[in-house]
Amino acid sequence: MLVDYHIHTNHSIDGEMTIDEACIKAINLGIKEIAFTDHIDLDWPDPEFDFDTIDLEKYFTDIEKNKTKYKGQLKIKAGIEIGLQPHVLNETAKIIEDYPFDFVIGSVHIIQRMDPYRGKYYIGKTKEEIYRLYYEETLRLIEDFSHFDVLGHIGYIKRYSPLPYNKEDELLHLDLIDEIFKVLIKKGKGIEVNTSGYRHVSNCPMPPLELIMRYRELGGNIITLGSDSHKLDDFGFGLKSGLETIMQAGFDQITTFTNRKPYFHRIRKKE
Repeated sequence: MLVDYHIHTNHSIDGEMTIDEACIKAINLGIKEIAFTDHIDLDWPDPEFDFDTIDLEKYFTDIEKNKTKYKGQLKIKAGIEIGLQPHVLNETAKIIEDYPFDFVIGSVHIIQRMDPYRGKYYIGKTKEEIYRLYYEETLRLIEDFSHFDVLGHIGYIKRYSPLPYNKEDELLHLDLIDEIFKVLIKKGKGIEVNTSGYRHVSNCPMPPLELIMRYRELGGNIITLGSDSHKLDDFGFGLKSGLETIMQAGFDQITTFTNRKPYFHRIRKKE
């Protein structure tokens, strides 16, 4: 079952495709189910980007309209990607509680009030420090917050790092990664295989195979698949490779969500 559970549309400030365009492409690619996961990231430190503002009433109306339009051709779920920062967790939880989301990705985009996209975060830090601070922040946040279903793009910090990439980077701070996985598993949360990593020099998903295997070894069983696409050209990119990686890690099922409840689907090898 091919799905895409991480999609951004023009309901997000950084999205460039409409919900309707994404649905048409999903059908053309043979994708059976999609979840729209536009951004809510309260108190973003960079004034150029306003991730606080999304018209959720309009968002849900648009999703429902397309559910009707493509009924029988495509399953469409209403999701959201929430940005986690320590000082806005209560406000973020209220939004999740107030709307009927099918699926919630919890993601760490900001570390110590710095946006890695802008590069300031990396100044004066070694590669070891860059990853350690990211994983420490992630661990604290998921210990304090439970209003999400999967943790987004683990290893995200590599996406914008100015330091030369090495495959060994993915395995830095395995002790912290293990603790993150243990917290997720204890809370009944999952991870996503984010295929935007195939567009990075690393040419592997986030997290990579070795960490997906570790999550499974520790008892994790909730795993979603998403392209993290913001424009139509990237929609669905790497999904088949991501599914193969999930199987290589030892999983024979993939997870979808309805009304925040996980459903498990057996993976057929021909996919």
